[in-house]
Amino acid sequence: MRSYKIISALSSKLKKVYKVESQGNVYILKEYKSVEEADREMSVAEKVALTGYAPKVIEREDNLVMYEYVEGENFFDVFKTATMTDDVEMMELLATRLTIFLQIIHSFTSKTMKEIDFNSYKVLDGRVVGVDFSQVDEGMPYEDAASAIAFALTNCVGEYYGCFPFIYKLLSCFKLEMTDVVNEVKYRLQQVTSKQTGTANVDLDVLIDGLVNFDRKGVDWRKLI
Repeated sequence: MRSYKIISALSSKLKKVYKVESQGNVYILKEYKSVEEADREMSVAEKVALTGYAPKVIEREDNLVMYEYVEGENFFDVFKTATMTDDVEMMELLATRLTIFLQIIHSFTSKTMKEIDFNSYKVLDGRVVGVDFSQVDEGMPYEDAASAIAFALTNCVGEYYGCFPFIYKLLSCFKLEMTDVVNEVKYRLQQVTSKQTGTANVDLDVLIDGLVNFDRKGVDWRKLI
């Protein structure tokens, strides 16, 4: 592998990730725990990169893989700002772009993002680009839609109902109703809220019921939460 200089270490749960400089260019270097893990993520990234929705693989040596560095805004940062400012147009735009990205993954790899973290995406030139594919696995598209909904609900700025425009646009793009994914969403919320400080007292039954009936009965979330 070409020589490189580490610029900074980046946050990652499953592997070591570095922003590096080599021959005057900036790249992302990922050090995986095993060759098998490197193979798994790299194979997905290479397929999606053909569409322009993932960084290109530059070089590989055993469990070290060097990727193209993707400029752009962090998707999570844009999402938080949109929910903080009640920017409905931006939330719906983000949902549309994320749906396109997730459907591209499924079309090119027949896999889905089993656990969605908005920090794994960049917003660049009017599209969402994935920079981490470690959670891609066998599954159905409704599973990643449910995962995105659960992440949005537990990470928006303000009350849960603040991210409803994002959720309902996402469902619309996937041509799904909330009832189609309600059990999967509830399961994921149970996992998330059991780990997050300050969310343990959330009444998930009330939350889920409101999600299912919101657009039909006009649930007033300010009274429920």
